[in-house]
Amino acid sequence: MTLHEVIHEGEAARLGTGHLVTPQMLTHLMNDLGQSTPTEILPERVLVRTANTVVWWKPASQAVMFFSDRGGDAMLKRLNGKRFPHPPLLFKVNCSNLWIRALGANQRPTAKSALYLAPYWNCYDNGSLCTGTMRIPRENSVVAIEDWEQSFFRSEFTHAGGAGKRTTYPGGVLAMWQTLLTRSRFPVRYLVKVKQTLGEFASDHESQTQNENRAP
Repeated sequence: MTLHEVIHEGEAARLGTGHLVTPQMLTHLMNDLGQSTPTEILPERVLVRTANTVVWWKPASQAVMFFSDRGGDAMLKRLNGKRFPHPPLLFKVNCSNLWIRALGANQRPTAKSALYLAPYWNCYDNGSLCTGTMRIPRENSVVAIEDWEQSFFRSEFTHAGGAGKRTTYPGGVLAMWQTLLTRSRFPVRYLVKVKQTLGEFASDHESQTQNENRAP
């Protein structure tokens, strides 16, 4: 590797003589890049934090969901805007992309914790999310994790994503959510287990979607 100074000559520019890059120069470069990551106090819910990635978990909760009923589907109209129980969830943000998995236990996950498909429309098999109407927060910092959660739940669930089934419940996802209207807790037995570790989830940034609805 060589480093070249840029020499400006009027409106033109050219590269100067190259100099070999030394290990010391690379060390200084990595240190300078590391300084771009802000200093943050990490709450208990945060599992991984790098310059571009935040991974955190959300305990089991109750939240309103919105379903697209533009096709006049009677079941979607009954479900739209209702409050449902949700399983503990695992979120990951890398740059402007969002991934989500479900957890089987309502506690801070470890490297050996089982991961499950998120039982939602708009989610692909690898955990990536088709954001649709979701407003993407501008930051992927620790202070923005609640903004990401709210944006996810306030978006409109419009379609099934991926080839795999999202739940073990007979009748599929919509039948499951209809049943959950009268439940206070999400039954773990409805979740579909995936062959993926927490470490693999944290490091796999392949996304099947493009996030374009960035918040102002």
